[in-house]
Amino acid sequence: MGNKNRVISKSTLAEHLSGDFADMLDNHDFVYAHVKNLKKKLYDAGCEHYLKTVYGTGYKWVFI
Repeated sequence: MGNKNRVISKSTLAEHLSGDFADMLDNHDFVYAHVKNLKKKLYDAGCEHYLKTVYGTGYKWVFI
């Protein structure tokens, strides 16, 4: 929440989720899976417009 309206890169998210092991990963598929699940949960709760994908860069948390 402290980074609202700021784009967070996939690499930053991967590093936060997996710590020092992020350097050993070839891709960020697990980041995509976590974001997909989070978006689904937000959608089910009626908050589908809060997490936006910034194509080719990462994601941002948006408050409307």
